Amino acid sequence: MPVSLHSALPLGEVAALGESSPVPRRRRVNRSQETASAVVLAAVPAGMVRAAHGQQTMAALLTHEKFALRNRNGRTTIVAVLRALIERADYESMTARPGWEALIEATGTSRTTVARVLRLLAAWGLIGRVASGRQAKYAAAGPDGERINEAAVYVLCAPSPLALVNKVGTPPALGGSHLREKELTHTRARGKSSQTDVAPPRLIPAGAASGAPAAQVPWRPELLWPAHRTPKRHGQRVAAASEIRYRSFPLRCMTAKDVASSCRDFFLAGWTVADILHALDWRPDGTLWPHSGAPDTKEAWRMRGWLRHRLSAWRTEAGEPLRSRDQQAAARAAALRREQEAERRQILERQAERAAQLGAGDSPAKVTAIAKIRAMFDANKRQRTSRRAAAHPNRPGSLDG
Repeated sequence: MPVSLHSALPLGEVAALGESSPVPRRRRVNRSQETASAVVLAAVPAGMVRAAHGQQTMAALLTHEKFALRNRNGRTTIVAVLRALIERADYESMTARPGWEALIEATGTSRTTVARVLRLLAAWGLIGRVASGRQAKYAAAGPDGERINEAAVYVLCAPSPLALVNKVGTPPALGGSHLREKELTHTRARGKSSQTDVAPPRLIPAGAASGAPAAQVPWRPELLWPAHRTPKRHGQRVAAASEIRYRSFPLRCMTAKDVASSCRDFFLAGWTVADILHALDWRPDGTLWPHSGAPDTKEAWRMRGWLRHRLSAWRTEAGEPLRSRDQQAAARAAALRREQEAERRQILERQAERAAQLGAGDSPAKVTAIAKIRAMFDANKRQRTSRRAAAHPNRPGSLDG
C-alpha cells in the first residue's frame, strides 16, 4: 500500500530527517483507536501535556516567544487556525479532526497556508498529530465494507509544569516553558529582531528582583514601536510611549498611558520616539539640558511635571510644538532635492541657450563669458539663502523651520 512520507511521519519529524536517511514506515492508527488515551498521550510533544481546556493552548500560543516576532497578519492567521481546532475539539480526549475544507473555510486562507501554520504549531509543541490524513483508496475498509477519507487527528497541548524546573532544580522567577536560562540572567539584553529599528521583545520581571514569593505568571512581550515612525492612533501612541519609557530610565515610574497623554500633542504634530528623547536631552538652540534636572523620585506626578517642562521648551509662544529634529532633517532633505532639481533645469536651459546662441552666429568666447557671469550670480544667491537659514533655523521660510 503506497504511503506518503509526509502523511506517515508526525509533523516536525520530516524536517529533521535528511533525504538520504532511512525513513521508517509507520501505519496509521485505526479509526477506532484515534481517541484512545494511550495513543493520544503518545502524540503529545516532549515538554508538553495534553491541555485540559482549549484556552490553555490559546494562552500558551499568545505568550510564546516566537509568536510575538510574527507580523500582524501572521499572528492573525495562526490564531485563526488554532481557534478552528479548538472549536472542533472533543473535550473528552482533547483531539480535533477538522479536515482541510473546514480549516480553509474557517480561516479564509489557502490549503498551503493552513498546512504551514499546522507545521508551525506542531514545531512549537502546541499540537500533536495523533493520526495523519488518508484518502479513501488507501484507507482500510470499515465494518460495512466501504472505504472513506480519513481526516488528520490532532491533540491540543499546553506547557508542562515540570518544564519550569531548570537543570539545577530551581524554578525561575517567572513561568513559561519556552524560557531559556540565558534570558533570566540579563533582562535588558537585546536580541535580533525581524523589524527595522525596533527594540526586541522585552519581558516584564515582576517579582524577579525580590526575594518575596511571587505567583508563576507567563512572560509577555511589551508593546514595540519604531523610533522614527510617527504614531497615528491611540494604541500606536501607547506603544510609542512604552518605547520611550524603556529608553529613558527616569520615566519608568510613569505608566505608558501617562507618557502617551503627556506627549499626545507632540505625536499629533508628527513627532516620533526619537524626537521626544532628543527633546529631553537637547534644547531647540542645540545646547544640552543638564542631566541633573531629572528629580530622583518614583512619584509619577513629579516626573510628569519634569517631562512637560522639558517638552515646553519645544513649543511656540502660542503653545504649538515646533518642528522636531526628524521633521527638520526631512525639510532639509526636501529643500536639497528642490535645489538639485532646479540646478539641473538651469543646466539644461543654459545648454539649450548656448546651442541657440552658437547657431545665431555668436562667438564661443562670448557665450562662455556670459555663462560664467550667470554662474557667479547663482552661487552668491545660494550663499545668501544658506546664511539666512542658519541664522533662523525655526523660521517657517527656512530649511529647518
